[in-house]
Amino acid sequence: MRASLSLVAPLICAVAINPSVGLSIIPEEGEVDGDLLLVQPRQYIVEFAHSVVPTTKRDILSSYNDVKVLKTFESEIFSGAKLETDVDNIDTLLALPEVVAAWPNRKVHLIAPINARQVVVNQSEADTYDVHWATGVESLHEQGMLGEGAKVGIIDTGVWYTHEALGGGFGTSFKVAGGYDFVGDDWVAGSKRSPDGDPLDQSGHGTHVAGIVAGESESGWVGVAPKSTIYSYKVFGAGDGTYEDIIIEAMLKAFEDDVDVITISIGGRGGWANSVWAVVASRIADEGVVMTIGAGNYGTGGPYYASSGSSGENVLSVASAEVSKDGVGETKQPSYFSSWGGLYDLQVKPDIAAPGTNIFSAWPGDSNSEFVLLSGTSMATPYIAGVAALYVGKHGGRKVYGKDFAKQLSMKIVATGSALPWLWYNQTAADNFIAPVHQVGGGLVDAEKVVQYTTGLNFQKFGLNDTLHFKSSQGITIENTGTETVTYSFEVEDWSGFQMLKDYDPLQVGETPRIRYRAEMEPLSIGAQVELPGLMTLSPGQKKKANGRVIVKASNGEVVAVPYQGLAFNLKEQMRNPFAGTYPWLRSTNSYLNKTSWTFDLSSGVQDFPKLFLKANWGLREIRWDIYDAGFKEKDWEYPPVVGRKGYLGAVAPWANSDGRSSYNPNLGTSNETFTMPVFDVTRNALVTGGYTTSYWWFGKLANGSYIVPGEYTLTSPRNLGLMYYSMRFAALIPFANPENDNSWSGLTTAFTILPR
Repeated sequence: MRASLSLVAPLICAVAINPSVGLSIIPEEGEVDGDLLLVQPRQYIVEFAHSVVPTTKRDILSSYNDVKVLKTFESEIFSGAKLETDVDNIDTLLALPEVVAAWPNRKVHLIAPINARQVVVNQSEADTYDVHWATGVESLHEQGMLGEGAKVGIIDTGVWYTHEALGGGFGTSFKVAGGYDFVGDDWVAGSKRSPDGDPLDQSGHGTHVAGIVAGESESGWVGVAPKSTIYSYKVFGAGDGTYEDIIIEAMLKAFEDDVDVITISIGGRGGWANSVWAVVASRIADEGVVMTIGAGNYGTGGPYYASSGSSGENVLSVASAEVSKDGVGETKQPSYFSSWGGLYDLQVKPDIAAPGTNIFSAWPGDSNSEFVLLSGTSMATPYIAGVAALYVGKHGGRKVYGKDFAKQLSMKIVATGSALPWLWYNQTAADNFIAPVHQVGGGLVDAEKVVQYTTGLNFQKFGLNDTLHFKSSQGITIENTGTETVTYSFEVEDWSGFQMLKDYDPLQVGETPRIRYRAEMEPLSIGAQVELPGLMTLSPGQKKKANGRVIVKASNGEVVAVPYQGLAFNLKEQMRNPFAGTYPWLRSTNSYLNKTSWTFDLSSGVQDFPKLFLKANWGLREIRWDIYDAGFKEKDWEYPPVVGRKGYLGAVAPWANSDGRSSYNPNLGTSNETFTMPVFDVTRNALVTGGYTTSYWWFGKLANGSYIVPGEYTLTSPRNLGLMYYSMRFAALIPFANPENDNSWSGLTTAFTILPR
């Protein structure tokens, strides 16, 4: 089946024991974003049980000491609050009886375009960069299908709605009919917001996105669904950073405004379906609103490097393809920069690909007629939103089909994609290998099939898991929505596999084994043994379920398919030590000494405090750094640990600015800017040798706001000049392991000493 096979070849990894660092392999500049999703210090988003009366939520949380409620969310989709606290962490918030989930409030970014701005002066050049010929959109336009009646919500930087291709104004009588500015024009992340009702774009990204969805210029250039209506929700001001709580606000507002489709070109390294805004996005899709979110532009990172919001279960994660033609020929291939999936729980991502390289669209400017070329999954994502709008314009949306509409249409979009070739690292296409699902999902979108096919598939994408948990039997429900009886047959088409893990390398001692990055990957032919059903004949309106992994060919000429991916090894055993090489490393002082006794002297010339460095080969569901009285043993482990029981003193509160720093400057007075352990849903960062190391620096502060070192850091305790003995446990949860078991964690446990100065 085109069930795009991406099984990963097994590999036995050697164990590296030498902590020295070997050769440095640096990826092409700009292709890998080393930034982690940044946590807003001391801010959290919590979800309430539905039994909690909405009007009492703020009062309930505010009744706890040192908890400040900053915002509440009141929606059938999500009921909760954003709060700030100096005495709580995820453990203690989850212990509150009315709280059912808790997340740190993270900072996220636009999925930045790959190319610099390129102004296209002559609008006639739009034909040179036309991509609709490759996706079936051109054919639908010729048939008069333009998305009329569909409402598309764009969560981005706003829209330069005065542009002639975007309607020339704002309001119910214009193309950009509504929306909201959640931040204000001059807002930068961390400053006070000034929301208003005018989502005018100040940076251009959202304008370009809007043009891809619904642009229509006087020269004849059109976006995917030029007669659709835009609702613009501005979540960025002068900078490229915003926060998850603001994105959630915008999504809930778009849902309340009754849009049919929501498109978001925002993200960061993720790979977890249970991040807070991925959860909210998936729930909105459950209500029938199609959600398209960018897969990310981190292609150099290799497999299992998915983005944050697009990891939502029922969200369409959109990869980018390069589409062009000239007098010599046509090009259809994956974009080199497009991020690879799947997710760390082995779900299938991305879902579908769309044109995202050298995309022509509108741009802000005084002339209101400027156009530029940009590249990125930021451009591919609204393309899929436009395809969904074409479908809604022709057939209707959730008002016609109910809550299942978004899932059904998403499945049709995935199932009708076309294969793309494997792309070598030098950006040339391979003739005999097909790009894997990890890179392109179901392949390049085919809008004509999406809108006109009468074959419907109801399926869960075939996540085969790994060899230990292999899901050998997969099912789909086939529905004939046409007016004639159709017979269906089944076939298998293998897409490329690849060897994912890089073995121990004596030239990269201390950093291997690890997952290969893009330049190290080659395609493999890995066939699958598949038992297929026989012929299946369905009358109009009839449904049947088939078990297997299939391309479905109909007697009326329609061809649909289900992508699948899996791992050809036992992930839990392979990642029992999820760290690269000899990580984690515990160091201290400006000389980065390996020691377990510290004075916690932060002065510039000393810097004597613990610094933990890690590189993870796999996404880590939870990382803990816990402090105990001296003598802690693993047999004493309980989950979650409770302060005062079994010698537990509390979780570490690392300095919030430690990642990527070489030293701490005490003159800045930022030592109290901390976040709290544990941290959840951490993406892998063992990309290459050298660089991208996550660091946690501890100045002695615990999650409840107290300090383990008395004296300098408190006003009530004098300096203790004697030795103080403790134990620390730094550990990551092994994939698919039970956190209550002490052997489910990998890391280091050590005694340590606090020295007098």
